[in-house]
Amino acid sequence: MKSLSPIAGKTILIIGEADFLSGDAKAAFIAHQASVTGPIVVSGVVDYLREGLVFDAMIIDVTICDEDMLWMNEWLEARQIPFVFAHDERFEMRPGGFVLSARPSDIDAMIAALFGPDSSYYH
Repeated sequence: MKSLSPIAGKTILIIGEADFLSGDAKAAFIAHQASVTGPIVVSGVVDYLREGLVFDAMIIDVTICDEDMLWMNEWLEARQIPFVFAHDERFEMRPGGFVLSARPSDIDAMIAALFGPDSSYYH
């Protein structure tokens, strides 16, 4: 039986420090039948990309430095790979944006942004 989840069979690459992705958030993506790679720290991303790491979308920690953020933004847009910037639930931030947590509303918001019917734009 084919899954109805738009991320079923997709690989999501997580960019951030080791504790950026909680076990519960990872389990929530897996429950939607997605594969999760990472988190990979920013300094290691270039090597993985040069080696041809295959993925369908990327979630990037919004706290990385601006220069790295801009480089990844340009690289992903040139390849038309969907991505979002997110913060984990430990940080007190302004309302809005994406939160990388296991809460269904947070997971659903990222899934819709990455693979929803109006995912023809990149974040």
